[in-house]
Amino acid sequence: MKILIVDDSKTIRAIIEQCVVEWGHCAIQCESGTQAVEYVRSNTIDLIIMDVEMPGMDGFETTRRIRALPQIDWFPIIFLSAKLDNESYIRAIDSGGDAYLVKPINPVHLRMMITSMERIYTMRVQLQQMQRELQLANQELERLSLHDGLTGLANRRFFDQMLEKEYRRAKRDHIPLSLILCDVDYFKRYNDSYGHAAGDHCLCRVAQAIQTALQRPGDLACRYGGEEFTVILPQTGLSGVQVLAEKIRAAVWALNLPHRVSEVAHCVTLSLGAATYTGQYATPDALVKAADDALYRAKAQGRNRYLIA
Repeated sequence: MKILIVDDSKTIRAIIEQCVVEWGHCAIQCESGTQAVEYVRSNTIDLIIMDVEMPGMDGFETTRRIRALPQIDWFPIIFLSAKLDNESYIRAIDSGGDAYLVKPINPVHLRMMITSMERIYTMRVQLQQMQRELQLANQELERLSLHDGLTGLANRRFFDQMLEKEYRRAKRDHIPLSLILCDVDYFKRYNDSYGHAAGDHCLCRVAQAIQTALQRPGDLACRYGGEEFTVILPQTGLSGVQVLAEKIRAAVWALNLPHRVSEVAHCVTLSLGAATYTGQYATPDALVKAADDALYRAKAQGRNRYLIA
């Protein structure tokens, strides 16, 4: 443990440090309460051995100030005092102390007290490790809850959250917001012909192509469901969404994934519908419907193309 020794007596500090080091711990010395508070403010510590009777700020007040420091993890504090009265014991605990040893120091008593505090230290370290692991597990669960397990893209839940957020921002700041809906052409036939494993592989390749086509960190590609994908494009107007829609269509075409039962081409293709909000859509759902209608028209006109609402 990292043990802070606080005592105005240089001799007592040296004696305690010698014991602490011999027992396998690290010792730091402070000669006053003020110095101890400043040290704890900017350094981690595992245990304090604190003299009660010190000039200026005594051990009780020093402890109260240490316990009041913001963002400081809890650690035990052992008081050392020549006083044996009940009032001193009460003040020690009330000020934030955890144990009380009487001077002159008995090395055996001190060692056993430190050993008992070391048990608390060990449990504290284990608890911190468990907290870190739990935090990482919760972060992973949150990530999984917002991402599609097959493609790794954001899922429908994340899409709904982000579209609502970006729609409110676009409406508030009077900036454009574009949305693209994509559908793999004749994907059911692809699945029936090549099998579901090949279908999953196809969706992953298409998702990767869509993601690679995006340039800005704020652009978000999502798996909307089945063979449908969406792309949210904040601060993107009509000309920008046209460029990106064609870029995505061309990227999927460039994959050259064979599709022998397609009525469009020899390989997997994508149909896209896009819409740009500039104040005309009353809700995010209305923006989605506009893009979906454009997608429907793109399919009706032969697929492997994009249309703008």
